[in-house]
Amino acid sequence: MLVHLSIHQFALVDHLELEVHAGMSVITGETGAGKSILLDALGLTLGDRADADCVRQGADKAEIAATFSMNPQASLWLQQRDIPVDDDCIILRRIVSAEGRSRGYINGRPAAAADLKDLGQLLIEIHSQHAHQRLLQKETPRQLVDAFGGLSLQVSEVSLVWSEWQQLAKKLATLKEESAEVKSQRQLLTYQVEELRELSPGEEEIPELESEQKRLSNAEGMLLSGQYALAACYGDDNGELAAVQLAQQAIARLNEIDDQHPLLNEARDLLVQAQIQLDEAGRSLQHYLDLVDINPHRLQQVESRLSDLYRVARKHQIQPEQLYNYWQEQEAALAELNLSDDDLAEMEQQAAALEREYRQLAATLSESRREAAARMDAEVEAHFEALALGRAKFVTHFDAVDEGSASRHGIDRISFNVQTNPGMPAGALAKVASGGELARISLAIQVVTAAVSDIPSLIFDEVDVGIGGGTAERVGRLLRSLGKDGQVLCVTHQPQVAAQANQHYQVSKISGDTATHTQLRKLNSKQRSEEIARMLGGVDITRQTLAHAEEMLALVK
Repeated sequence: MLVHLSIHQFALVDHLELEVHAGMSVITGETGAGKSILLDALGLTLGDRADADCVRQGADKAEIAATFSMNPQASLWLQQRDIPVDDDCIILRRIVSAEGRSRGYINGRPAAAADLKDLGQLLIEIHSQHAHQRLLQKETPRQLVDAFGGLSLQVSEVSLVWSEWQQLAKKLATLKEESAEVKSQRQLLTYQVEELRELSPGEEEIPELESEQKRLSNAEGMLLSGQYALAACYGDDNGELAAVQLAQQAIARLNEIDDQHPLLNEARDLLVQAQIQLDEAGRSLQHYLDLVDINPHRLQQVESRLSDLYRVARKHQIQPEQLYNYWQEQEAALAELNLSDDDLAEMEQQAAALEREYRQLAATLSESRREAAARMDAEVEAHFEALALGRAKFVTHFDAVDEGSASRHGIDRISFNVQTNPGMPAGALAKVASGGELARISLAIQVVTAAVSDIPSLIFDEVDVGIGGGTAERVGRLLRSLGKDGQVLCVTHQPQVAAQANQHYQVSKISGDTATHTQLRKLNSKQRSEEIARMLGGVDITRQTLAHAEEMLALVK
């Protein structure tokens, strides 16, 4: 539940600290004093949109921090995101600059507004004075029945199977219809792949053929040059001395010199090495020349093959070296388009199985919703007398839905009907209930759904607008009963509601010569009596109104 709210430089607030306890707490104050500022500030920590207007005039930034005690749902949420937990509490913080930029934090770790909103939904639930307008929205009755019945898991299962079924059905429809574009694409791919299959380019064929073509086209010149170099090493039939022989003669001449001078020895050693190198070079040249093949027929084959490869590569506007990979890509693309009839039949069976599963889950969900709706109707009606709605009847209506109208939410179309006068037919809320009746019916529904909520903290923002007297007192009792097992924070203008609170806070606005401030204080018993007397009688508090206020507080059970 909400433990502490800290507000700095927000709207009219310079600095404000609010400690909230279990049970029912009320916030009261004059109109315009700033009661809504507290909820607006709290809303920022819960992911509401931020803008520069919320920063107090003259300040460089606004900062709001809300501290909550831990609950199992929130703990799991934090664990799944590896967010640290300190002192078994959660701190949501939001900073808004004067330029309108905002930063959010969860337990000191930076967080997006979406994360604040996601986590905030597990910590606190806000019921606003405009909730009765939400009742008229198409999806609201279904959402309220699901929340009351605790059907979120069943709804998730139905939604998941629905999504899988629809995705598969959509894919099947696309494959069956096969637009002209898909057919044209298949025809083109088929032609391209058949051509590439006939050519069958090798993965490393291009560089190998180019190397071979170069050797074959230069074979004659290579042979002549190699033979000349070989003759230079070993000599030829003309009897001229070759490099090896010359080196041998030079070594023999040097050996005739009877001198061990270092330079002479060095020259002799170098000549010996040269002779060895020349001999090895000659043998390598001989082996190379044995491999040189003058083969015009093979050259023609290689050049013809390269010509075919180059031509197809130019046709597809790719480099010749990319031809093999391109072929494999086209084969894969064609295979994806060419699903066999067996594949289609299998997909149809899968889609039919998913549809059957969806229908079964949706039917079970519908039964659960009808059971939950019956219980909710009874509990809502139980509060009607206390809310001065007399013998009105509340009915959750289920419309028949054809197969084509099924959705991810199931097969139910749910609406709320009401019978405000005995003997008159029940009708839609928007048509039968007056504005005041709609507000009170909405309050009854909010009280009933809040009672079964897993959220530990509930905020009611002026939900008692338009009621008074004994009805307001009964509303206060309802809210106090909700606070017995959790925490209820209520912003109200009704003294009968305020009197039921366990804790009472007063918001006031102080205007100076240069600035206006909003401040908040927790009231003691004497101050509570004075505040409720003000709410009862206005500016001038008489002994009678003060006595009335004290009596109201004394009668609270």
